[in-house]
Amino acid sequence: MLLASCSYMLHPVIAVLRKWGIPFHNPYRKSNGFWNPLRHGRKGSSTNRILSLLGPHPWTHRDLKLWAVWLNTKGNLRTGAKELIEASDDSLPVTIERLNELFEIAALESLLAASSDSRQLLQWWSRRVAPTFHGRVQFPVAVALAGGQGALEESPRVIVGTIHSVKGRRGGCRLSLSGSQPSRRRGLPEARTQRDSVIRLLYVGLTRARHTLYICQRESSMAVLV
Repeated sequence: MLLASCSYMLHPVIAVLRKWGIPFHNPYRKSNGFWNPLRHGRKGSSTNRILSLLGPHPWTHRDLKLWAVWLNTKGNLRTGAKELIEASDDSLPVTIERLNELFEIAALESLLAASSDSRQLLQWWSRRVAPTFHGRVQFPVAVALAGGQGALEESPRVIVGTIHSVKGRRGGCRLSLSGSQPSRRRGLPEARTQRDSVIRLLYVGLTRARHTLYICQRESSMAVLV
């Protein structure tokens, strides 16, 4: 578990996880897309599109609808190809003849040459994705290149989130990024209430670790010192 008292403190570590292609999630806050970038639930998610590309061959038209429609049309697909793909029967297998109808000759030749190797196939696809979708595919592509298709299908071993988000849960090894944001001057009763709240939050954070606890350097001068 990589936890912080405030969400913004997670941004640097998430940037590193993304750069290195390390899968992460927060199973207790599934609605938060920033913490759950590899969600499978949505049919058109980047992860599902990549899994459809790397899945068993021959592809079905359902697979093709997922990974081919994000391709940059120029230099890859023939005129009207995306409309033909969308209108096709999902259950039908994709034949070589069908691919020849949809893809430009050079693009099809390179696709067939890469199709027997999952890394080459993924690199072929990621280089040809339309610019609109580049940002959405970079992380799942990095995960698949680093750990293979299974890395996208398995539940990530790294959990990220705020201390509040994992209350009631425990992890084997945890990195705590503790701190708090500066606040305005308050009256004594209100300050005591705030102090008690911070102590309770810190207690929750410290007791999430089952085996090992690491506490990072404080984020600001307002951080709690242990």
